[in-house]
Amino acid sequence: MDRKRLAFGLVFAAILLAFTLAGLELLASFVVPPWPARALNPRAPATARALSPPFKGQPWLAEPDNSWGVRDRERSLDKAAGMFRAVFVGDSFVESRYTRLSLPAKVQQRLDPSESRLEAVDLGVGATDPRSYYYRIRDVALAIHPDALLVFLYAGNDFMPGDQPFSTWPRLVDESPGGSLLGRIMPRTNWLVVNRLDLSSFFRFRAKSPSNDDVLLYEAITAPKEDRLRRLVSYVRTYIDPPASDAEVAEILERGGGRYLEVAQPGAYDQEYLVDWMLRILMLWEAESRVGTTPQDVVRLADRGHVDATLTWIHAIERLAREHGKPLLLFVIPVGSVDPQFRDFWAPWPRAYLWNRICEVWHTELAEALSAERVPFVDLSDVLAGIPGTYRRLDGHWTEKGEALVADRVAIELEKLSRASGKMD
Repeated sequence: MDRKRLAFGLVFAAILLAFTLAGLELLASFVVPPWPARALNPRAPATARALSPPFKGQPWLAEPDNSWGVRDRERSLDKAAGMFRAVFVGDSFVESRYTRLSLPAKVQQRLDPSESRLEAVDLGVGATDPRSYYYRIRDVALAIHPDALLVFLYAGNDFMPGDQPFSTWPRLVDESPGGSLLGRIMPRTNWLVVNRLDLSSFFRFRAKSPSNDDVLLYEAITAPKEDRLRRLVSYVRTYIDPPASDAEVAEILERGGGRYLEVAQPGAYDQEYLVDWMLRILMLWEAESRVGTTPQDVVRLADRGHVDATLTWIHAIERLAREHGKPLLLFVIPVGSVDPQFRDFWAPWPRAYLWNRICEVWHTELAEALSAERVPFVDLSDVLAGIPGTYRRLDGHWTEKGEALVADRVAIELEKLSRASGKMD
């Protein structure tokens, strides 16, 4: 009798659990965006919104996302007959929120503005990495019938940690439902958990930031010159609190003739913005006296494990494309140190700039490994190196000029591929 009761209890508990999970997934369906948005972007699609003061001069920053949750026009799941569909996969360099057009839109403008023969689809999502790219391609890009896959890897934050090589083992929860145990069973609930807990946020320490940090920093940077430094020191002390005195914080901010206090002044073109996460990096790295900046320190910190782990994800993406018969174009994006103006701007802050030097080493090692393994790729350093004014100095993304140069190169490569298919003759 006890065994029967135990068996009955276990069966009843399993049934109850199944109904509970099904109920949670059903309830989540009322607030979670439909596929493919929930498989693409861990954040809800942005609607048109009023801009806070820093961004009012750049109206495209208020553009709503499409229903897929990406910066693009509305797309159909099925492509039109005779259309060459190129799908762009990457992070914020692809979606490009700070330029008037996304990278795919700029390439589209160069090759086929009327979209009569070619369709450049934007699947760029900020603050994601090669792991997300793999699942984004597997679970979404391949399902929308691409003729080519264009993948962009940014040396600044796309190198995977050495202990995270390619693996088919899912995480419990992940921004990519296909890479999540919960997402495979309950994809809507997985999205809701990620979205509400902000698990996709790259900079976890933003939790201390005020919700209106953009407004507070704009008010500080546009205050009268004699009051600007005091406001920024107050912000740093209140929300960042580095291991430094007020005088040391002020000294860090005033280096280089006070250029950090001037660079984000309102302007009409390629407006720079003083952003919380970059200010945090500056203060926390520069206040850390134990960080060495010699060439030997850079080599020591740039361990090979990051490159090796990243290569495993690139190979996995290659296999996906090959198994589905889809041409793959891989582009490697350098950090802003290829821009002389970017380098000169950061010269007074060698510790904050150290990350760029580490990423330069990884970039070089990755390019050498890809060449040795005969993996086709385009090193965008070839079109950006030595040209001033191609990178934004504060957040390190492309300026309009930098994006235009990249779009020209991508357009050349894509046109070769599309003509070879016979659809762009």
